[in-house]
Amino acid sequence: QMFQPAFFYWGSFAVATRTDYSLAVKNGTFSGLTTVPAKPGDTIILWGTGFGPTIPSAPAGVVVPFGTTYYTANAVTVTVGVATVTAYGTALTPGEAGLYQVAIQIPTTLADGDYPVIATASGAQSPSSTLVTVQK
Repeated sequence: QMFQPAFFYWGSFAVATRTDYSLAVKNGTFSGLTTVPAKPGDTIILWGTGFGPTIPSAPAGVVVPFGTTYYTANAVTVTVGVATVTAYGTALTPGEAGLYQVAIQIPTTLADGDYPVIATASGAQSPSSTLVTVQK
């Protein structure tokens, strides 16, 4: 199957960072490490796999070179809870093989809580059990 989108996760929570690569995850996810969840309006990067072919085409299972951005050939949509979020783009990570970054903006209207985060690529959905924490 060409599309099997899934976010990597820590426990039940999506692997999420801010654009400076600091962790955007519920505090207490890692013992002894203070982390700050995503705030409404934040741009975060979700890390995953299975988002399909890219433009330009990247060979499967090979480390992606630096200097070129390999965006997904098909649009990826993301929901956080019931809200469809702004997805800025999905691309392969330079220096890695098959590791996608999905840049999204957390809706400014979301109340504090843990929300399912679901990506859809060409009709295939990521597991609905993966969560993201939003906290003002």
